[in-house]
Amino acid sequence: MLVHTVQPGDTLYEIARRYNTTVERILELNDIPDPNLLTVGMKLNIAAPGVSEGADPFAARLFNSILHIIGTDRPRYLRGETIRLSLVKANISSAPVTLTYRTGQRFDFAAFREGREIWRWSATQAFPQVTGRVTLQPGEAQSFSVAWDQRDNAGRLIDPGLVTIRGYNVAEELRNRSVPIVVRIRPAAVPTPPPAPVSTPSPDFCPPGNLLADPGFEQWRNQNTLVYWNGTNLFRTRIAKSGSFAAEMGAAHTEQATLSQSVVGLPGRLYQLRFWAREIPQTPPRGNFTLSATIFFYDAAGRFISRADPVFTQTVIPERYTLYSLTTGLSPVGTARAEVRFVFTPAPDNNNTVALDDVDFRCI
Repeated sequence: MLVHTVQPGDTLYEIARRYNTTVERILELNDIPDPNLLTVGMKLNIAAPGVSEGADPFAARLFNSILHIIGTDRPRYLRGETIRLSLVKANISSAPVTLTYRTGQRFDFAAFREGREIWRWSATQAFPQVTGRVTLQPGEAQSFSVAWDQRDNAGRLIDPGLVTIRGYNVAEELRNRSVPIVVRIRPAAVPTPPPAPVSTPSPDFCPPGNLLADPGFEQWRNQNTLVYWNGTNLFRTRIAKSGSFAAEMGAAHTEQATLSQSVVGLPGRLYQLRFWAREIPQTPPRGNFTLSATIFFYDAAGRFISRADPVFTQTVIPERYTLYSLTTGLSPVGTARAEVRFVFTPAPDNNNTVALDDVDFRCI
């Protein structure tokens, strides 16, 4: 049995997701007067993943009196589906354990295929360059979670097959120690690419206007799913720049959020991306995240060609809508599709979200 100490902003739903359990199971193990009202500092008993819910894949290792448990929400995924990863660190000894960290980073995830690393969570993160020490009391646990979109370190969607994912505690005392788990990626239906143009357009030809469908995020299937955009960890918000809605990134405040749309592209063209963004403070307000905007180019078969330069990266977003823009270099030879992708990457202590609205992507 693990013990979770309630932090500001915690809900039973978010706690259950971190530990790969359910709200009902937490309520069974604890006397909680009001499930909608948790008190900061409250101690909650949590069944370790797999102990009561054996259907959830997990693996555990014991290092230096710290039990490390890595888990995923399921063992098999279709190609392109989001893989939700969790790592729990629990002191199962009868004495406090202190761990030392060189930076603000406390954990890491990496994916391997045939022994070769293909993705690492920390490769796109920024950490405060300050040392720190964390002491876990007997029975105390920390949990971390990450959403991976199955893209490798170069931004390419990985191929189907078996993937080994390792969870790391990056403390000095546990350097290079990890817990592995294996997931299977199955083929998914790939949309048929648009037919090649009968004739090559002239070098100065550009399709007119905004290339994106629903640039103002007005059309949603439900609270978390857009009609024309692909995304993870999103929420429909009425805090909009214009229209009725905007897309809020970071529904789970400490998990990565993605938002993307692919459109027809042409080689040898300049593209301009303009969008409005604002930070939305929560209670308590605590903003510690990075927002990036990137353009990716693909050929007619859907194969990745290159990523446009520059990449927009911002760690501070005002609490009012602000216009941001970037212009790419010439798109590479063979370009048939262009993808606009936003990534919201929070630190473990983040509590704020970012809203996007009125995205404009055009050939210039």
